[in-house]
Amino acid sequence: MDKEAFWLLLNIVSPHMPETGENKERGGVPNDPITHGSRLSMALRYFAAGDPLDIAEVHGVNEDEPLKSIWIVVDAIHASSELDIKFPETYTAQAESVQGFKSKSSINIDCCLGAIDGMLVWMNKPTISDQGKIGFGPSKFFCGRKMKYGLNMMGVCNSRRRFIWVEIIMPGAASDFYAFDQSSLKKKLEREGFLRPGYSLFGDNAYVNAPYMVTPWRNVHDRPKDAMNFFHSSLRICIECAFGILVHRWGILRKPMPVNLSVQKISSLVLAVCKLHNFCIDNATVGVECPEDADILNVAVEGGLFLPRMDNSRQYVWECDTNIYSQSDRLNELLDGGAHMDDHTRTERRRYRFDHDLPCYRILDYFEEQALERPEYSARSLAEQRMELDEAGVRM
Repeated sequence: MDKEAFWLLLNIVSPHMPETGENKERGGVPNDPITHGSRLSMALRYFAAGDPLDIAEVHGVNEDEPLKSIWIVVDAIHASSELDIKFPETYTAQAESVQGFKSKSSINIDCCLGAIDGMLVWMNKPTISDQGKIGFGPSKFFCGRKMKYGLNMMGVCNSRRRFIWVEIIMPGAASDFYAFDQSSLKKKLEREGFLRPGYSLFGDNAYVNAPYMVTPWRNVHDRPKDAMNFFHSSLRICIECAFGILVHRWGILRKPMPVNLSVQKISSLVLAVCKLHNFCIDNATVGVECPEDADILNVAVEGGLFLPRMDNSRQYVWECDTNIYSQSDRLNELLDGGAHMDDHTRTERRRYRFDHDLPCYRILDYFEEQALERPEYSARSLAEQRMELDEAGVRM
C-alpha cells in the first residue's frame, strides 16, 4: 500500500474511530494521544504478520497498544459502508461483472458472474467456552485433509480478483459444498428472479452443477468437454489468485490465529482483511511485494507457512492485475477440498444430475457447435518465459 492509498484509507475509517483526545488516566504518563494514523499503521503492520512488540517499538507506544489498535481499526472498517463487500444484486451490476470475465476469456464466455472457492482460516483449537457459544465441538473445526484447526471461508471474486462475497460461518471440517449450501448467497441465488437468466458462478469440483453453478466435467474423454474444462479453469482461477494475493499481502493468514481470539473475533478480523484486499485493488496500489525479513521470521517462529515467492531476492512485485499466476503460487495447505467430516450425501450432490437444462450443458453445446478445442501447448520454453518475467520485474 503506497502513501496515497494509506491516507485515503485513513480518511475513510477515521470518522468511525474513537476520539484521540481522551483524558489520560490519573497517574498516567503525560504523552500525546495516539493518532488515528498511528492506530491504522499499527493495525496494518499486524495484519501483515508484524510482531506486536516490534510494532510498539517502531511507533513509540506501550506494548499493549498495537493489539488495542487492531480492534479499533477492525471496528472502523466494518463501520465504513464504503468498504463493504457487495454482491451484484441488480441485473445491470451482474452484467458488468460478467463483462469483466468475458473480456478475460479468449473465446468470449459471457455467463460467468463470479468465481467461487473456499479457503481455510487457520486457527488454534477453540476453547471450551468458545465451543459452547457457537454450538460446535472441537472436532468440527479440525480439517483432516490439511491437519489444521480452522474455519471455512467461502469467497466469490470478480475478474479483477476483487471479492464480491465473503462468508465465514462454518468450521473447518465442513466441505466447500456443504458450507456453500448453508450460506446466505445460495439462498439468494435460488430466489426466483434474483439471478439474471443465463448467469452462473464458476467453481471447482468441490461444488456441483446447478442452475446457478458451473463446475468442470469429470472423467473427460471427449474434446468438447476437455476444451470446456480448460476455458472454465482459465476464469475460475481468478478466485485462487484472489486468495493468493490475500495471504501473500496479509501474513496473519499464513499462521494460526492467536489462541486467545474467539471464533467471532477471528471471523471479524479476516472479513476486515478481505475488505482491505478490495481497497488495495480499487486504488491501484503497488502490488504484493516481498514481506519484510522480520515478518518472514515472525511467521516462521509461529509455525506458519512459507510462501512460494519468498526467495529473499526482493526482485519481484506481484501486481494485483497481472495474469501471471501458476500452481507454484498456490498455498495448497489452505486451499483445495477433499475428505471432510461434514458433507452432503451423494444423493444431494446428484440433485441436478438429470437436469439437462443447466448452464453447463448450454456452454457445452456452444463448444460443440463452434468445434472449440483447448489451445496447443506454447512452443516457448520455460526458460524463455522466465526471462520475460524477470525483465518485467515479476518472478515465477
